[in-house]
Amino acid sequence: IFGIDSELVVRPTPGHGGVSRTVGTKTHFPGAVITYASISMLQLIATSRPELLEIITSASVTQLLSSGGKVVGVEYSAGGATASLSGSVIIACGGFAGDASEDSVLALNAPELAKLPTTSDDRSSGDAIKLCIAVGAATENLDKVECTPCAASPPGMPGSAFKLVVSDAICGAGGKLLDGQGKRFVDEMASSQVRVDAMRRAKGPFRLVITESQAASVQWLCNFYSDRKIMQKYSSASALAKEMKAAALDASVGDSEAMYAAEVMPALYSCAGGLVTGWQEADSGRVLSTTKAPIEGLYAAGEATSSPFAKLWSVTGIPLLYSIYSGRLAGRAAAGADKAATDLRELIISCMTAPSKVAEEASKAEEGTGAANAPAEKPLEEMTQEE
Repeated sequence: IFGIDSELVVRPTPGHGGVSRTVGTKTHFPGAVITYASISMLQLIATSRPELLEIITSASVTQLLSSGGKVVGVEYSAGGATASLSGSVIIACGGFAGDASEDSVLALNAPELAKLPTTSDDRSSGDAIKLCIAVGAATENLDKVECTPCAASPPGMPGSAFKLVVSDAICGAGGKLLDGQGKRFVDEMASSQVRVDAMRRAKGPFRLVITESQAASVQWLCNFYSDRKIMQKYSSASALAKEMKAAALDASVGDSEAMYAAEVMPALYSCAGGLVTGWQEADSGRVLSTTKAPIEGLYAAGEATSSPFAKLWSVTGIPLLYSIYSGRLAGRAAAGADKAATDLRELIISCMTAPSKVAEEASKAEEGTGAANAPAEKPLEEMTQEE
């Protein structure tokens, strides 16, 4: 219904035993494609049915409002003013791996991990978890933060604590992880935890390397990283070995064609711990209190919650899959508590087929300004944060 089926593909990625079952996209990052599609549909609903949905941007929730043990709304600040909204609350604010300050969720619960670089920015602060704790919410596994073995420094910022993720799809396409001597030291298709543990035993600096022929199925990714100087292209394995001051690269890499390489390292990636939510039908998606009772009016999803699948968390794709699944649980639970809730699929279809919408699209087609005549969409990587 989001119109992205033609963009989706299934790829082999680490942790899945060589089976192609991780959802990817042909020319963009899957998380971005799914997120932008969702935002587009929400904007359509907000425009067509403003009485059902209002989108407020550039706002920060400062407090959960409660009454008699029930969460009844939020207080927020926007544009220098404070306001409040009444209703059920769904916490979907991500994890806490982006804040390593002294009193952060990360530093208080996993001080050793707080010393590592991170692929999360300061929006992943854990502030939402603190707001929920203030109304009696329970948390667990706050020391469970996954590291990715394929993090890279932004160009010109080798000392920055913030790192960029190099997609595991490159490992799935045949990429090799090499140590400082140019030798393979781990199975690239193992889970991220296995690969990170192997890095800690080996000696870097480490490189993720993929030959030009292997890169064909993920060429857009290699182009994306190369254009941003995260990956470099070399004429041969010998050329890369010379730069690394290694005698030769591992024989499995080959030396008959050009290749791409990125210097990579372990860095914090995603959180498997957080708010405790129910998984039984009656409590599904609801935030539980420290007494394990559901807090009425409060729901949560994604990395803000504690996943019951912690042992699978280091398998590629699981964090995104869990976020989508738990989001559906929380959304349906909150909608179920509202007797006037409308089915989302029916709502989207009604918005897309409303006479005014159909007339608008027909008018655009006649004027030559419709989708078929629109200029090429700006690539995601060229969009500003606001776009």
